[in-house]
Amino acid sequence: MYIALNEERIILNFDKGVNVRMSGPDSHYYVELKEYPKNEDVCYTLESYVVSPKGDRNPYFRVPIEFYGDWEININKYVDKFGIKLIYSHRFCDYGKLVRFNIETYNYKECELWISRVEEYIRIHGCIPIISTPFERINQNYLTYYNIPTIDVYKTYNIGRFPKDSNDFRTKDHRKMGLLWFGNWKTFWSYQHPRNWSELSSQEIVDDILGLS
Repeated sequence: MYIALNEERIILNFDKGVNVRMSGPDSHYYVELKEYPKNEDVCYTLESYVVSPKGDRNPYFRVPIEFYGDWEININKYVDKFGIKLIYSHRFCDYGKLVRFNIETYNYKECELWISRVEEYIRIHGCIPIISTPFERINQNYLTYYNIPTIDVYKTYNIGRFPKDSNDFRTKDHRKMGLLWFGNWKTFWSYQHPRNWSELSSQEIVDDILGLS
């Protein structure tokens, strides 16, 4: 998603994580990722830091969480003699937008179950789906001319059982052994799954990823 604001240019998407790239006349911008817990009107800061489009350090903002979240992105700049000024805000909304669903299971019955939950997500959110599964018989039901690898999508969901492959400092925090943490208020198991899927049912796995639980 491309946004032009005065001299600022912003590219924002939630594909394979939360991503913000921007350019502008200022050397520093302060970017915040907030999340609204389910059925709550108050949001919490999940991550925030300074982005320097003209510098080598943090040239863009990225949080690699792939599962569903009710995210809000805020971009701020410093205005002389005023202070910090919010210049752009965007809350996650995929209504009418392209969303890719990659189903990764070789169990046909499980694939059918996961597709049914994808359809529930589509019903709730009103997005335009691009659906891919290992089963051509199922894929034939979801043919679309949008289904090309290079198309720009708003969000991608990879639905499957993925190993915990993160190795950043959040993974290694001794206070939250075995979990990743953000903002000292929320923990989750990996960037692909909010919980460890090893003891979950097929429906719990897909509902976790799509925020239906």
